[in-house]
Amino acid sequence: MLNFRQVEAFRAVMLSLSMTQAAKELHTSQPNISRVIGQLERRIGLKLFERHAGKLVPTLEGQVFFRDVERTFAGLRGLESSADAIRKRGAGRLRIASVPSMAMVVAPDAINLFSKAYPDVDVTLEVTDSVSVCQWVTTGYADVGIASEIFNNTSIEYEVVKDNVGVCITHPDHRLAKKKRPITAKDLAGEKFLSLRASDTMRKKIDAACQVDGEEKRVLAYESHFAAAICHMVACGMGVSVANPLVARNYGGQIAMLTFKPAVQFPTYLVYPLNSPTNMLAKAFASAMRECVM
Repeated sequence: MLNFRQVEAFRAVMLSLSMTQAAKELHTSQPNISRVIGQLERRIGLKLFERHAGKLVPTLEGQVFFRDVERTFAGLRGLESSADAIRKRGAGRLRIASVPSMAMVVAPDAINLFSKAYPDVDVTLEVTDSVSVCQWVTTGYADVGIASEIFNNTSIEYEVVKDNVGVCITHPDHRLAKKKRPITAKDLAGEKFLSLRASDTMRKKIDAACQVDGEEKRVLAYESHFAAAICHMVACGMGVSVANPLVARNYGGQIAMLTFKPAVQFPTYLVYPLNSPTNMLAKAFASAMRECVM
């Protein structure tokens, strides 16, 4: 089988018509080039060069062989261009799975930042719950996930990209917005409260933090799968809630964000497939997410 060193040496000699010049270009010695060309001629059974009046002249067979060599090198240059394009633009597609809260506010900002570096990459953002985010990353349906809780942690890798403490959100004119101290569960007694859906894991944490001596004192008036929708309803004066400040900050001026006790943690996880190299695009998006949650 031909080896690349032999073909490279032959090409260098053909282009320069000089063993000495070819040796310089390939950073080796002239005797070594002569030896490699001799090996190539014996391997393919063709005489590639002759000497006439002290000059190196390719044979007809050598000229025909050179045309095929050039086609091969053109293909290699194409591979280099392809690798360069992948390095600059990525593999061409990025699939993101995200919980609704992040999909509505932070993920679009991260995608926008990501697209500035990778304008030719197609991005798909799927919205689902944390369980499905982890499952989709595990099965390869998504390249990277954004979750608020981790499931099947033996099949994925993950990092906490942000761990926020929840805030009580109200309309700016609401009575609670005037208080100078942290809001407590007792302050919410009798208030219309906007909740996440009962199946949401954060709903359970918020409900537990809002109990007063083990009893429910809020008026559970509305619920939504989307934290952004809850923030919008609060801005309309429809009630109060406890929310992730990452989501609430997008409604600056429309809602008041107040310290709430006891603390409710709102973690945001980036999820990757286990035992599989994270692709370059997923890494770039993760970097954009970290920047956007700061």
